[in-house]
Amino acid sequence: MPLLIQNRRIERPGSTVDLFARYPHLQENARVFRSKPVVDVDPKCLLYIQQREFAATTPADNSVAVLGSDDATTCHLVLVRHTGSGAACLAHCDGSSTWSEVPLIVKAVTSLSKDPAKEGRLELHLVGGFDDESKMSHKLSLNLLSAFQRQKEDIHLETCCITGLRSVIFSLSLFFFILPRAIYVESLAAMLARGPCSNGCHVSAFILDVLVM
Repeated sequence: MPLLIQNRRIERPGSTVDLFARYPHLQENARVFRSKPVVDVDPKCLLYIQQREFAATTPADNSVAVLGSDDATTCHLVLVRHTGSGAACLAHCDGSSTWSEVPLIVKAVTSLSKDPAKEGRLELHLVGGFDDESKMSHKLSLNLLSAFQRQKEDIHLETCCITGLRSVIFSLSLFFFILPRAIYVESLAAMLARGPCSNGCHVSAFILDVLVM
């Protein structure tokens, strides 16, 4: 099924500028997403996803409470979660294998969400990219949107903080908390402000209140 925004089918946009022009609420949501105050995040039980990796888990996982990744400039951080089961998959995509990665990401979540008693929907959150001269970010943004449109499942685009919103380079981090199902984003400025992180330290991040379930 095609990608959905506000429960309505969308066609593949010709550019991210076109996407945000059609759905201005996405731009406003992204602005709010990037403007939240700093909070402390305990890295205990954090599963870190490096570039070209993805990982999936559920609230029943006693070992992993947080999925996280960082250093997204031209790269994009992709989160898919099922609202019923709470299963989630976080990926750090660099564009090298977008078309094969996306089906695996979706399958990772759906395979963990087979309990008929936990009805829900798949929600998509995209973070990363900026207006670089080579247009690498823009190509990856559009390819990700197109790849998710090709999936057989209904997938609802909820957060879209991607190319077209950032004209200068800075790094983003994304942390997803399985319980209470909150998404955090971190900028390079916040990372520099807190200094280097060592084992047991806290991570400064921005919380997106609208995604706390």
